[in-house]
Amino acid sequence: MPGPRGKGKSKSKAKAPPFPGPSTESDPFVGNIDGVEGWNAIVAMFCDHLNLPNLTTRNGLKKIHRDFDGINRRLERLYDKNATNEKIVGGVIGIYAKMCADSILRDKLFKAGFLTRLMPLLDMPMCLHLALRALSNVTHHGGKEARAEIARYTPVLVKVIEDHPDDAKAAELVVATMSHAVDAVTGSGEDQPDLNLLRNLDIPGILKLFVEAMHRPDASRYLINHALDFFAGSTLHCYKECKAYTPVLTCLVASLRSKDLTTRCASLGGLIRLHHHEAEAEPRHYDPQKAIAACQRGYPDHLVDILMNYGFTRGDVVVTLKTTADNQEAFMKCAQDHDLYRLGLSLAQFILRTEFSVAKGTFQTQNPRTGAMENPDIGLPFTWWDDALPFCAKAIRERGKADEEDLADILDIKYLISKGRVPDAITHAKSAIARNPNNAYFYYAITLGKDGTAGLRAAKKGLKCKKTTPFVRFALLHRAVVHAGDMGIIILQTAVAGGNKWEEGVAFLTSAMDDAKMYVEEAPPDSRHMKNMLYWYILLTLAINGPVISKDLRELQDTLMKLKFADDFSIFIGNTPPRTELRLAQQTVVSLYAAAINEWGDVISRFDNLATREEPLISHEKAEDDLAAWLDDMDGGHHHTETFSHPVLNNNHVALYRCSWCGNPSAVLRKCSGCEKTRYCDSSCQKSHWGVHKTICKTVASSAATVFSNGSVGSPSAVASSSATPSASATSTQVQPSGSGYSLAQLD
Repeated sequence: MPGPRGKGKSKSKAKAPPFPGPSTESDPFVGNIDGVEGWNAIVAMFCDHLNLPNLTTRNGLKKIHRDFDGINRRLERLYDKNATNEKIVGGVIGIYAKMCADSILRDKLFKAGFLTRLMPLLDMPMCLHLALRALSNVTHHGGKEARAEIARYTPVLVKVIEDHPDDAKAAELVVATMSHAVDAVTGSGEDQPDLNLLRNLDIPGILKLFVEAMHRPDASRYLINHALDFFAGSTLHCYKECKAYTPVLTCLVASLRSKDLTTRCASLGGLIRLHHHEAEAEPRHYDPQKAIAACQRGYPDHLVDILMNYGFTRGDVVVTLKTTADNQEAFMKCAQDHDLYRLGLSLAQFILRTEFSVAKGTFQTQNPRTGAMENPDIGLPFTWWDDALPFCAKAIRERGKADEEDLADILDIKYLISKGRVPDAITHAKSAIARNPNNAYFYYAITLGKDGTAGLRAAKKGLKCKKTTPFVRFALLHRAVVHAGDMGIIILQTAVAGGNKWEEGVAFLTSAMDDAKMYVEEAPPDSRHMKNMLYWYILLTLAINGPVISKDLRELQDTLMKLKFADDFSIFIGNTPPRTELRLAQQTVVSLYAAAINEWGDVISRFDNLATREEPLISHEKAEDDLAAWLDDMDGGHHHTETFSHPVLNNNHVALYRCSWCGNPSAVLRKCSGCEKTRYCDSSCQKSHWGVHKTICKTVASSAATVFSNGSVGSPSAVASSSATPSASATSTQVQPSGSGYSLAQLD
């Protein structure tokens, strides 16, 4: 009907895009395309003819959003009408690839069949690099679903390398594309793998392809870097394939000698994850009967020598067995006098002595008639000994002695930990710290939680407590290493070399290495956690100092010998060392190290040497021909390049991420507004440090005040609240600690 149709046309015109569309009858510019050279010129002609906005700006992409359907129809029509014209289809795909920089547009394009239009270009010689570059660009901009969809074309991409064995750029782009695309399927990191698609992928073939590509004499750093990332990321869910193909393992091990810290940490993370599925858990229980039987048999001579040098009675096994005996004696006395108060005082001291302080024992008598062992009712409010803790805590509190409040809290916290109620133990510990922030055991309880940041901060604060016991101190060191090591490796796998997150990750790793070194040098040689600390120390030494470590690992020989002795101690008391992730990773590295350097030394050297200059993502030589510069351009003229460099570990920079009092590594420290140099976790750390810092702080602040009085406006405090640090700019949030002349400025 004329009326409605007329209204419809009028309404359609009202919603037309701000830039008019081209004529749909013909494309007169197509006839002149043969005379145009260079993809940029071709794309410019298309954008002009189709009235497309500037795709290198965010504002231009917003305009695409407003009329996506209309613009897509124009591009599809141009492609379909000229499907055999390599310049036409190449230009269209280049525009599509640029639009994929926007995640919403990318998803719309994939639904509209973007890949079905792109893949035929791989068979067009003129468009091969353009098509591969477009795929690489799409996978780099993320999107798990889009990457997984590209992964389905893996056989096609493999064939590209097979058909073009001398084409270095094709190999580079295929490896980069497959690295990201297949990574979305294998589920690296926290992502879950796409099992259905994974079964259809030839993972062994992909691994072999990447290894061969890395050994090419013309392999670029870009190619090697993507292959390494893929190997490290695939070890969690493709561990069987990785283990079956030794070159992948030796490649990861050899990467620990790279000059690039981020690469070393990514490889270390991959080696640890490699053993996740077969690893055994660290045993949580202790059988004193095994230890007693072993001691009765007698220590081997070499272990006796080690213990005597350390101090026999300070050994972990001796302390634990003595505490076990004392624990039994205390409960026997309690069975006679029912004095829960005295029992509580004893148990609190035992808890601070060793991890296995309160046995899960009970009172038993033998039935004279049946001969069976029975649990008699002897008038106590508990049957099992570990259930006595809260009753003992209550008895201590009822006495009302202020100097014994800590002991009651220790009993309650230990009880919650022994029952697996760690979150409740942490809550109780925080309340106890609010009352008394100087008891190290309270901080130890917090370190047992899953929150690595809170656990590390608590460990560092606990280590600064003046009164502690050897057990609590070494337990805090152990937890500090675990938390800092885990967080450092995770951060450095994704951090940009030299950036703020990179420096933060370095601070975590150096903190973990320092604490591990202190533990292995000072803790009892038969300590239960000695093996774990040695694993960390070996792996962190390689992660931090990898390039200067000898091929024969001579710098670690003493440490490896200590590990052998730690194993001997464990085996002696009947505890075979569990095959944990760290143990298996350490064994893999040590056993393959020399062979890995021989096999991959040249590749890693090439990888490092190429970093001495700025190497773009893709060489900009003939950039006009492959559209690389334009695809990477965003927001006006910045040609994105990836600079591969090896920032030197700088202790001064690392110090900016460490609390000046407790040494806790963090990117969110609070700066003293007096001197603007010292940094603290919070006001409690500043208060604890003030006795040492106040002289320096007042001197610096006084000098600064003199400068301001001679013409500048402001004060030391004002400067602190507006100054910047490598990690962030400080805000005006201030906390005034008691006894301090200056406040803290919160860093974002």
